Amino acid sequence: MFTTYRSAEIHLDTAEGTTTQLWSYVEQEISWPWFYLQIVRRHGRQAYRSMLMVNHAHDLKKIIDDQSNLAWAEEVQLVTPAHVNGHSRWLMEPLKEVCVVRDGPSGDPGYLYKVANGVSYSMHHRRNLEALIVTDVIFSAEMHLRRSDINA
Repeated sequence: MFTTYRSAEIHLDTAEGTTTQLWSYVEQEISWPWFYLQIVRRHGRQAYRSMLMVNHAHDLKKIIDDQSNLAWAEEVQLVTPAHVNGHSRWLMEPLKEVCVVRDGPSGDPGYLYKVANGVSYSMHHRRNLEALIVTDVIFSAEMHLRRSDINA
């Protein structure tokens, strides 16, 4: 979850009735993986890229499920803290897959994140990733990402 502060809100003259709010910064209070998405929105003949910071895999799935010819995900990066990725700092890596996993047929569910170079991460309490059983793939870069020919 990302926390926002009223003191960080940017006040611009916006169209009446808009629900958009702008923030100069947000805070992440939990040191867990999150997603950085590059999305494309088409307006008439123009298309525009922007980035989303997404906190949870189920939110990523909703965005992927809601893709259309007017809005789609072009890139997804997984951002992991040091205690997850085994390095001395946070890393941002291209995401290949997000899988729902269990530690047995009726075991505890969790997520397995697969990134470039064959590396996998999980917040599941079972640290032996090979012992986890994949029950569903909720994101696959190969299946769900769309490349566009725009230069926005």
